[in-house]
Amino acid sequence: MLLMLACGALLAAAGWLAWRWRRQVLTLPPWAVTADRDATTALRALAWLLAVVLLSGIVVGLLVVGPAGRIAMRLLAATSPDAQGRITDAGEVVGEITVDGTAGFFVFVGLPFGLGVALAYVLVSWLLPRGPAGGAVLGIALLVVFGSALDPLRQDNPDFDILGPGWLSVVTFAAMALVTGVLTAPVVGRLGAALAEPRLWWGVWMLPLGLAATAGLLAVPAALILVVLAAAGFVAALLVSPARREAVWHRSRRVLQALLAAVVAVTVPGFVSAVASIVGSA
Repeated sequence: MLLMLACGALLAAAGWLAWRWRRQVLTLPPWAVTADRDATTALRALAWLLAVVLLSGIVVGLLVVGPAGRIAMRLLAATSPDAQGRITDAGEVVGEITVDGTAGFFVFVGLPFGLGVALAYVLVSWLLPRGPAGGAVLGIALLVVFGSALDPLRQDNPDFDILGPGWLSVVTFAAMALVTGVLTAPVVGRLGAALAEPRLWWGVWMLPLGLAATAGLLAVPAALILVVLAAAGFVAALLVSPARREAVWHRSRRVLQALLAAVVAVTVPGFVSAVASIVGSA
């Protein structure tokens, strides 16, 4: 019970911060868009952006994904009395909420997913509505694109055969995705505004975190390639004149938004199939 209260308190703290920071949006700092347009400034801006991703991912992972995921698991265990004592796909015992298990969930589930959501938001925030509304769009889009292929709504996950009802599982994880997106946007915006120009000592914490994040991306090569291309495009965009950059962005923004919408649309049938299977499984 105390662990669930602690998770609820963390989630409430995240909600309070998001409300307080609701008007914060991710924008490049003035020094990053200097008219000098030298490679050093562009690379420093990239380091700043990566720092925003890493710090935002940690905050979102520890204050949102970790506690929300643990509460969701507890809710589904409480509504599945026949599953008590059974082993889940992740090797956890249904109905048992331990300190070690919760800490492991925060580290091995909360942090990776938090970093993934923060990275996705930074990559596409320029294409979304600003603020929490854009975060909400991102949360639902990520659930549709990745939820049925990876987690949390993977169709072949045996946990849905013992935990349920299925409709509650779908509603719970959909709400979790929506809340995660809504809370991510202001966190990214606030940390972006708070971070100053990169300093050499940043490497002390950025290097290990960056290596860990890269190791996680290696499991999804397409995502790693996308991140590398986005980083290269970001640096290249800062090396051209502001007028040229604005002109190119004005022409390409609609195209990129249409491409993003197409990616989501392509994955909708698979997502709907997974949801239908889960709803009918328990």
